[in-house]
This record gives sequence, structure tokens and C-alpha cells, in this order.
Amino acid sequence: MLFLNRLLSSTWLLHLIVFAAVVLWLKLGTPLPQEISGVLVDHNSELVLTAGGLVVILALLYQSANTAFKAAVLMVSYLWVVNANSQLAVAAIAIVVPLNLLIFALMEERGLLGPPGLIRLAIVCAQAVLVVALFDRQPDILSLLTQNKIFPEFLTAWLALPDQGLALLAVSSGMLVFLACYERVPMVIGTLTAMLISALAINQLAQDPASATAAALFTIALLVFLIAILQEVHSLAFRDGLTGLPNRRAMDSMLQRLGSRYAIAMMDVDHFKKFNDTYGHEVGDQVLCRVARVIEQVGEGGRPFRYGGEEFSVIFPGRNIEAVSEELDELREQIADTPFMVREPDRPDDPERGQKHRGVRKDKGKQVQITISIGVAEPSGQSAEPSEVVQAADQALYRAKEKGRNNVSE
Repeated sequence: MLFLNRLLSSTWLLHLIVFAAVVLWLKLGTPLPQEISGVLVDHNSELVLTAGGLVVILALLYQSANTAFKAAVLMVSYLWVVNANSQLAVAAIAIVVPLNLLIFALMEERGLLGPPGLIRLAIVCAQAVLVVALFDRQPDILSLLTQNKIFPEFLTAWLALPDQGLALLAVSSGMLVFLACYERVPMVIGTLTAMLISALAINQLAQDPASATAAALFTIALLVFLIAILQEVHSLAFRDGLTGLPNRRAMDSMLQRLGSRYAIAMMDVDHFKKFNDTYGHEVGDQVLCRVARVIEQVGEGGRPFRYGGEEFSVIFPGRNIEAVSEELDELREQIADTPFMVREPDRPDDPERGQKHRGVRKDKGKQVQITISIGVAEPSGQSAEPSEVVQAADQALYRAKEKGRNNVSE
């Protein structure tokens, strides 16, 4: 259970493991067992439909219509190619799949039943009708679109995909990598992984439309979306929505598996209520996010959490107070030495209007100092249980505030 919990919380790790396993399997060329291969060949459509249907149902249950559309694109593409049994159909989905996965990854989630969802459904259906119509009635146009060379032959000789599909795959993958590194959203990373695996599957289809390997790869690509949905659900349960730090539930989970040697630090933003009342909750949220960005860089193996409100905590497994005191003091100093600029409350959102509003004034806002107080404790005779150590650290935090705030107390 602990291993699964860590895998789900490691946004990139699980997807890297799945993709690496797929690439290794294809590289080694290990054939599937005859029984499995037979099932995949005889029931390929049913397997892909089952995996895709499961993703669609779960995605809609968790209000993720875009994920349902992505799964639908993979399902429809595979079923069409298998039934068409044509290299031209393979070339068409090599272009359609990465393009649609990218579009739905970039689109804001708006649900299925409202006008935006129905418009997206219409777009998917229109694409399917257009591609099938070109395939049936104007195959020369589709062939022309997919036969023009873009890359040198030596770069694509080992692939059976059209250059247009490879170009779209490269651009789409690059954009998703950037987005995934910037936002670290499980579904974006899942879409990237599914896109790459589906490209490998389409390459297999180009060699053999009845390939058992292609059916397996499409099924895996669909199940990657299932993994991403579970990761997002896990994130909702164990991560703070504002700061992105693990929340109190995640902290309670970690407290249950600590050894006998550890230190716990409790931190509180000084005068936060007064700050919130003066500048507003939106600015207060910005302060919490700023503090969180510093705390998440804590050293000495510390695991940061948002405890609640303006309070944060850090657990140091395998460390004592002496080992972490200097690190905590440096953390406190870093927050205090980083200026925070409070923007004008009536500042327009539009940059051009904002410039006119400010005129020629040099002042762009009010600079304020943010400080935190820290209390730290470790297991002792009086407080041996983790919950008691948390209480001891909380009491040390109150002592730090009584001493004038912006300091560390044991």
C-alpha cells in the first residue's frame, strides 16, 4: 500500500516506468506468449473498447470530459484502421491522433453536457466523417497529404509513419513536455505518455494491421489515461490545492510510518491575519504560495506539508534537532530576506491599461516583509508518539512567537 501511494504521488515516475517498459519490450523483440497473442488477435477490438470504455466512464465520473474525448480518439482510430486494413488509413491516424491529443490537452475542462462539450464532440465527429470521406471518395487527396517528404530518409528509415505524422508528433510532444514541466499535472504527463505509446502502436499497425503488439500498445496507451485519472484523484486527496504542497492528510499518513529518530518543525506566517485583513485574501494566498515555494526547497531530507491556514510543517526522517536547526534558521532567513511586492488593489488586469493607470510613477506597489516563526521538536521521554512530537513542536512555535517572532525555538 505504501509503495502504491508513493508511485501515485510521483507524477512523472509511474509514466516513465510504463513507457520505459514498453520501449524495452519492443527493443528486445520478445514475442508475446501464444495464448496472449491469440487473444489479442481474436479479440483486439473488444480489448481496446473495454479499456477505452473504462477510461471514458471513469473520466466522466470525475468531470474530465477532455480525457474521455482523448480516449475516444484512440478507440475510434484503432477500430477504423483494423476494419479498413489500409496503409492510407494508418497514415491518416498518424496525423489525427497526436493533433487531437494535443488539442484536448490544451483545452480548458468545460464538461460534456454544456455547449462547449457538445461543440468538442461535434468537432471529433466532423473529423471522423471528413477522414472517412476522403478515404472512401478522394483517396488521392489523402495520399498526397501523407506522401510528401519532410525529413531526410536516414532519419525516418526505421519508421513506417508518414513525415507529417512524425512532425506533428514532435511538435505535440515538445509542447506537452513544456506544459508538463511547467504545471506537473498528472493528466498532461499521462497524455504525453499515451501519445508516445500510441505512436509506437501506429508504427506497428503500419507493418501489420492485424498486429497483436499494436492491440496491446493501444490498450496500454488507454490504460495510461486510467493511471493519470487515479493520480489526479490521489492529488486531490493528498495535496493542498493552493500551494501544491502535500496536505495534512498526507502528513498524518507519513507520521504513521516514521521510525524512532526524526524531527518535526511547525511553522507559522507571522501577523498573517492582520496582513489578510489589510491587503485582502487574494494577496494573502499569494503570500502562502511564496512561503510554500521556499519551504519546499528545504534540505536535510525534509518533507514539507501545508498543515492548515497559515501554518506549515516539515518532517525530517532520521534527523534530530541538532542536525536540522541550522537548515531551519536558513529557511527562516531566506523568507525574511525575500521582498514581497503588494500590487495596488485597483490595478487593472490588462497590462496596457495598467501602464496608463500608473502613468509615469516609479512606484509599482508596496514592498513588505514576510517572516515566519518556527518551533521544532523530536521524540523524547515525555513525547514519544509522533502526535505528541507535533504538539511539542507546536508549543515550541508559540514560544518562538512570544520571543518576538521571526525566530526558531526548540
